[in-house]
Amino acid sequence: MTEGTAPAGDGPAEGNTGDSAGVPWAGRDLRPNPFSGDTGEADPALAAALRAVTDSPFDPAAHRAVVNALRGTRLYAPVMPTAVEHTTDAAGLVHDNSSEMAMVRLAAEDGRECTPGFSDIPHLTEWGTGARPVPIESERLCMAAIEEGAQLVVLDPGSRAPFLLRRTALWAFVRGHDWTPAWADREVAEAVGALARRFSWIESVALAPGSHTVHVSGPEVALVLTVTGRPCPEDLQEFQQALAGHEVVVDRVDSTRITLRSVR
Repeated sequence: MTEGTAPAGDGPAEGNTGDSAGVPWAGRDLRPNPFSGDTGEADPALAAALRAVTDSPFDPAAHRAVVNALRGTRLYAPVMPTAVEHTTDAAGLVHDNSSEMAMVRLAAEDGRECTPGFSDIPHLTEWGTGARPVPIESERLCMAAIEEGAQLVVLDPGSRAPFLLRRTALWAFVRGHDWTPAWADREVAEAVGALARRFSWIESVALAPGSHTVHVSGPEVALVLTVTGRPCPEDLQEFQQALAGHEVVVDRVDSTRITLRSVR
């Protein structure tokens, strides 16, 4: 039986107040399953957007296209059983008395938790964990990730066209706000430039994608500081603290890498 639907004859007949297990029908909300006709294939627009950003990782429009294509799209969450109650027998062997199904969570390269989501069943199957594919609206998967403390969502990990939904993009997505990568955001550039002018040892600052694979790994933004002389560690620390305290930078930048370049 498909979850959320009741087959013919399985509802509350006259004089029958509960199901075969004795659970009352009263108070149940049996709504049609929105995925009842799902073929398990990827949404064509999302699949095309993922391929495009893989081919052009430095194109901010390609990044935005993935987030826009994700809205209202069905994904698959990988779910596996997790033991929630253990007992130890007389021989000292531990047994799982009960378990519950939980979404798989990963660790990103910087240590943060990352929730995977898949555009179709083949990508999840090829991932090779044996997890059960559970269809879920993209918005619900992202909200669940945030509620579980994950700051990142990765689409189709292990495939030829993965995509990392970073913290700032994730929050913009669930709020229904527009989003653009921080390295292509004019207001971020203006904010960082204004901060840099407060430090006499910084001649200029430039923003760039944080890695060659910025669509799926590495820091989001590379800050290239052209400097006079050689700043001491305390100077760099003060600049980093200024970045961490700026509202625009905090709201729109997921992670940074700072590179120094001397004035010639």
